[in-house]
Formats: sequence, C-alpha cells, structure tokens
Amino acid sequence: MPGLFDELSRLGHVARASTLIARGVDRRQISRAVARGAVTRPRRGWLAAPSADREQLAAVAAGAAIGCVSALRRLGVWAGEDDVLHLHASPSAGHVHPGARPDGPDAAGVWHPLAPHRRRPTGVRSALQGVPRVHWAADPAPERAFDWIVSPEAALARAARCLPAEHARAAIDSVLHERVLTRLGVEAVLDGVATTRVLVDEFTGRLESGVESLFVRRIADAGFSVVPQVRFAGFGRFDGLIDGVVLFEVDGREHHSGPEQFHRDRDRTLVGHAFGVPVVRPSARHVLEDWPTVIAAVTRAVADATTLRAARGLPPAFG
Repeated sequence: MPGLFDELSRLGHVARASTLIARGVDRRQISRAVARGAVTRPRRGWLAAPSADREQLAAVAAGAAIGCVSALRRLGVWAGEDDVLHLHASPSAGHVHPGARPDGPDAAGVWHPLAPHRRRPTGVRSALQGVPRVHWAADPAPERAFDWIVSPEAALARAARCLPAEHARAAIDSVLHERVLTRLGVEAVLDGVATTRVLVDEFTGRLESGVESLFVRRIADAGFSVVPQVRFAGFGRFDGLIDGVVLFEVDGREHHSGPEQFHRDRDRTLVGHAFGVPVVRPSARHVLEDWPTVIAAVTRAVADATTLRAARGLPPAFG
C-alpha cells in the first residue's frame, strides 16, 4: 500500500484527498495523519504536508492552481521580472477567491514535480505580497498538471501572452534549454496562442539563460551581428561573438556560481584578451537595470576592436 507521505511528496506536498486515494493511499491512513496533525487541510478535500509553502496554500485556498509565470519559475525556467503570484482557474471552475498572499515565515519553495532535478538545489523565488493575478483557461495538457500547479504546456501558453515579448522569447529559450519541453512541444503550445507577436526567431533554442536571451536580441536589434555559443582557440565556449571582433559572457542569476565556475569564467576572459579579442561581461543586473550603459560599452568595444584589427591588417572575424 502506498504511503501517504511518499505520495504527497511525489505530488508536490499538496494534493486532493481523492487524488491520493486514487493512487492507493488508504482512507484510514489519511484520517490518522489528520488527527495527529501530521498533515493539514488547507481546504475541504485537500491535504498539505508541513513542507508545503505559502503560495501553494494560497492557491488552494483561492480554489485555483499556480500558473503562468509563477509555474514557469517552479520549473526552473525564465519567468521575467513579474513577482506577483499568478493563479490559473479552469473556465468550468466555480468561484475563485484570491486573497492576499499570506505573510510570515515560509517553507522552502516547492518545485514543480516535473522540474529538472539539476535545477532543484537552488530555491524557488517567492512572489511579492499582494493579491494574486488570476488567468482563466483550460489546461492543454491536463495529464501533466498536478492538483496545485498547471502543466508546463499551460504555464508557457499563458506566459507567452502575459509576458512582454522579449521575456516571452527568453522563457521559450529557457524551456528548451532546460528540456522542460521539446521544440515540437513548444511549437504545439505556440500554435494555440492567439497573438500577433513573433516569439520564435533565429536565436530560439540557442541561448542558455533568460538574461543571455535578452542581451543577444537587444544587441541584434541595435544593428550588430551576433553569433551565440562560440568556441574559441580550444579554450572553451563563450556565450557569443559580436560583429566578429568582441566576445561576450553574460553572468546570469542562475549560472556562473561557485569558485570553480568563477575561475573558468575569468580564465576565458583572460584568454580572449591574450588573443587580442576583447570580452564584454555584463551581469544580469546590468542587462535588466542599466541597459544604456551596456549598449554604450558594447558599441565602444566593437568600434575600438574593429579599428585596431583594421590597423593591424587582421580580418574582422576569427575561426
């Protein structure tokens, strides 16, 4: 007989009692766990383990599920800068009552059960306090949804409408890079998105972080030629090359951590300069909060490198 807590863990620490019973959990086991306070009932017909977090409980109390960008974040996927809790409700659902997200101490944020395991050592960023935003839509992949959170397909479909276009593109890149969905899966999701925005372009699926996605497309929109993911001189892979003369590395929030990674990143920067190829290295904060300085630095670096290479009789690109 499946254990209550094992099944709750597999389902993300919150589930309907009927779901647990359908998975073979004995009703008496549930009753005993409730009686001794080992689990709580956040809503009639629901059970929550002590490891459930505030946002999960807020979604259940509202009669909804976590969705849109909030679900993407729990999949380890780029979700833009919106820190409001987004909820999802089926059009056939009854009333939804999204109260303010409860305050106070919180358990560690619970990952979507389908999140890649390599993403889970880091924590899930919580939403801000305030009234959640509710989206009404059917889940296109209900078999991959859980009682408290939508499927990856539903999360991306809603986020593609909800996010600004550049962040929607970054979310698509991140979904592909993290292997949350396949390219065919993403295309199927976007076929159902009623939008005139172009969300798939020549960079789709070639970028490895949300911030890198923003940087590359902004640089390309400024008129520069950008080649992402460039291997150089046998010293590893750089995030990319601008106009054939300047390498770049974008230090995203979710990558480039730890002393070994820090050393490898700086080693590549030194290698670029040793070969006469400058490296620009903006941080996530620079890209998100100080873009004018970033584009000014890139413009100057490219201009200086182009002039210097021409003066030395070097070609504008390298192999």
